[in-house]
Amino acid sequence: MANRGRFTIHGINILGNLVQGIDMLKWQKVYNALVIPVMTYGVPVWYMGNSQKGLVNLLQTAQHEGIHKLLGVFKTTPIEPLHNLTGIPPIRYLLDKLLNAYTHRLRAMPPNTLVRTVLETDRCRIWPDYFTPPTNLHTLSVNIGTPTYRPIGPCTAGTWAHPHLLYNPTPSDATTQYHKEALIHPVPSNMYIFCFHVTRDGAHFGCYLIYNQRCVMHSRCA
Repeated sequence: MANRGRFTIHGINILGNLVQGIDMLKWQKVYNALVIPVMTYGVPVWYMGNSQKGLVNLLQTAQHEGIHKLLGVFKTTPIEPLHNLTGIPPIRYLLDKLLNAYTHRLRAMPPNTLVRTVLETDRCRIWPDYFTPPTNLHTLSVNIGTPTYRPIGPCTAGTWAHPHLLYNPTPSDATTQYHKEALIHPVPSNMYIFCFHVTRDGAHFGCYLIYNQRCVMHSRCA
């Protein structure tokens, strides 16, 4: 990622410098939009916040080169004043910020999202108690705090984009398997409508139920 960041910096160097080219404010926007995402790709996966000084130094060195090119100064210029001048913090502070933002995103996700349930209800649940993978997902999920997710009510979710219903009395095995997997890991924004026929005491009933977020929102038989 550090090398990719350097290549990106060399590529945008053709835009000019402070003498001829875009101004400082635009340079900062270009750097934050093109270079920072490259060097911090996948931070919530690999950055643990400790015992990674060597990796952080590699990224910091690449960022030093980018700031020197951005300002058009000598390579021997002290880096601390340049951070203040450009408003670009050292990379270690940015990594901590992204890791903290990842924690808040986990807290705002629906509780049935795969990334929230993978440690408890999916394949990871068969891991023995003495083996706990040292991942950020496991570490941050322990003390994630009170979830901030609030589901959207069906009345405020907007109009239905697909108003037509398709009746398939003999679905294929692939279609049945697809819908079974969708019920196990439902998409938070999807709403499922089930229609079925029931016979009781010689009487025939048509029933339906609306299913969302693993909960029955509404049901009726007539």
